[in-house]
Amino acid sequence: MFRLASPVGIIKGSVSLRSTNVFRHSISVTSTRFLQPSRISNPSITGKTIKPFLRQYSTTPKPQETAIEKEPKEAVAKEVVSNKLFTLPNILTMTRIATTPMIGYFIIKNEPNLAMSIFTYSCITDFLDGYIARRFNLKSTFGSILDPMADKFLMTTCTLSLGYSNIIPVYLATLIIGRDVLLSFWAFYIRYRTMKEPKTIKNFIDFRNSSVSVQPSLLGKVNTGLQMVYVGSLVLRPGIEMVLGIGEADLNLIFQFFEYIVASTTVLSGLGYFISGGGIKYLK
Repeated sequence: MFRLASPVGIIKGSVSLRSTNVFRHSISVTSTRFLQPSRISNPSITGKTIKPFLRQYSTTPKPQETAIEKEPKEAVAKEVVSNKLFTLPNILTMTRIATTPMIGYFIIKNEPNLAMSIFTYSCITDFLDGYIARRFNLKSTFGSILDPMADKFLMTTCTLSLGYSNIIPVYLATLIIGRDVLLSFWAFYIRYRTMKEPKTIKNFIDFRNSSVSVQPSLLGKVNTGLQMVYVGSLVLRPGIEMVLGIGEADLNLIFQFFEYIVASTTVLSGLGYFISGGGIKYLK
């Protein structure tokens, strides 16, 4: 038995070890008078002093504090792909398609300046529609299909026109057009295979019920860019010779080197789509 003095001089009692068992370390207060009101000189400290003191020397398990659920973190905004047709990016893409035949016409008519002006407009709108779609969350399933179609239509028209005018080599024109034709048939096949029943022509051309989204690969984007630069440079070749003062022989070497690069990326990017299935994202 030993005495334990109260910190505030208001509690007097004896404490003893209830058991000598090493596995039990409970402590009891033997005096029952420490709770009497007459023993408390300052009742105002009851809640502030007595309770902390009892908690300090009591072996009763503390009541578990109610777990406060943390507020869930804000979910990362997921990319939204809508089924709308007439969004601003899609309208820009449509204008690019509408002006493409004019480029081919001016190439054949040997009007490189007019052809290049419209071609430049096509390149600018191609950049803008993608930027606007990403910046303002205006991506759409229809746009993911229409945009690459517009690019292919532009390149096919220019390639055919340049080939007709003997400006582009025949083998390269065949590679570019052949790749695009094969990819188009492949895309139509994937579209038909993933369609929901009933598989009708109406449902096939209704992009609001699309089952896949076409996302070009990195190599495909590089190839498209190289083709645009190559074809655009060929259209503007007379102006390049005049402004830069490059001789015809030197310019031929530059275009020949560029030609081999475009041919390589055309083949590799085409094989990449068929082998890895890149660019196809299945929708729920």
